[in-house]
Amino acid sequence: MKSTFTLAGVLALTSSTSAHSWVEQVQKIAPNGTMVGPLGYARGWVPRTTAGWGDKIPQWLLPLSGQSAYSGDEILNKYPFQANPSQPMLQASAGDHIAILHMENGHTSLPQNQPLKPHNRGTIFFYGTSKPNAQEKLFDVHLRWNRDGTGGDKRGVLLATRNYDDGNCYQPNSGQISTSRAQKLASDGAQHGRELICQSDVKLPSDLAPGSIYTIYWYWDWPDLNAKAINMDATKNGIYPWAGTFMRGEKDPHGFTMAAIARNESYASTIDIKITSPALSGSKLKAAGQSFVAKQNIYSMAIESQMKSNYQVNIDANGAAKNPSNGDNNPVESSASTAPTDAPIGATQSPITVTKTVTVAPPAVTKTETVYLSMPADTSILRETVTSHIQSQPTNGYQPPQLTSQTSQPASPTTSVNDELPAASGGVYIAPVPTAVRRRRWRIARAL
Repeated sequence: MKSTFTLAGVLALTSSTSAHSWVEQVQKIAPNGTMVGPLGYARGWVPRTTAGWGDKIPQWLLPLSGQSAYSGDEILNKYPFQANPSQPMLQASAGDHIAILHMENGHTSLPQNQPLKPHNRGTIFFYGTSKPNAQEKLFDVHLRWNRDGTGGDKRGVLLATRNYDDGNCYQPNSGQISTSRAQKLASDGAQHGRELICQSDVKLPSDLAPGSIYTIYWYWDWPDLNAKAINMDATKNGIYPWAGTFMRGEKDPHGFTMAAIARNESYASTIDIKITSPALSGSKLKAAGQSFVAKQNIYSMAIESQMKSNYQVNIDANGAAKNPSNGDNNPVESSASTAPTDAPIGATQSPITVTKTVTVAPPAVTKTETVYLSMPADTSILRETVTSHIQSQPTNGYQPPQLTSQTSQPASPTTSVNDELPAASGGVYIAPVPTAVRRRRWRIARAL
């Protein structure tokens, strides 16, 4: 789901581009493309309403502030692992799709403020491992771990690559990108005064063990480039060098030299995911007709093209070896502006959970399937129980959702309703639009 801000509150921030980015929240994606279930958070994340909050708490700048060049000792994880963090980690199953959300802070919608940045607004690299180090060195992981897990020390994989700009996201400001995107997506519920947070949709490996913890390093490479030494137009496809390549004595696959980089700048966040036992697999859900729904609320919708492939930016140095456990390696189709079609945070159209009990004879067998559906809020369904919640308008900063359940559906197969409110993310001033969110749950019995 995506965040909500007033235009005035965000415009106050855009005069200075000092704010940068980090992972705001993580959420599971149902096969129909709707974000569902309780939110998860990156290590060290705290609500903006916390006393003494500042962006330096979640932000992790590399090289460190005041240091122009990488030392080789930079650590990806600013915060250590905690088994029971104050803000919950995401719970997901092997093979699930998840949405990893960040705010664009003007880096996408106001590119004229930083003309020497890559035109894809930087590349985000996602590295995954079940064996994280207590202090994970950037130089041991970045452009060493590859797709099939044979690179570097072989403890992890290059799980995904994404453009920082997902092609839809915007903060409310007077810039042409912000206004045009809001207009383009208006039929899906976008409002110019309500921020559409950026997302990276990633499929988890299919071989993760239930009960384990899977760690993902989010690494956004965001250097200033030397326009005299690089084709800036090509950077819309993520073609630009990383300074660490030369510091390790390696060659850039595109023939760049250090002269192409005017200033080093990158950011990192660390996400831990608790792996749970799978429900119904995505393939069975698709067989039951559970495919991506293109017309749904933009503030809770994933990006269909990103759900088809984990790799949007081709990284030649890491090869393209096929690894079935990591999903399709075909590159994501991208538009001329920068890729996909979606956005999440705050929805009026939540997925519907259907628990279907089927008795098969002989012998008598009971099979339970969970099916996700997207339906308008006013749809009438036999034997449904519906509870609506209206989200009020907070006047101070971001209020994290108060989640009482660790699963996206009730554990017991009853007709009670488990409503989940939309969650906002980021920003210093939020004015969410009142939203009715409805979940329906019913049972259907039939003989085969």
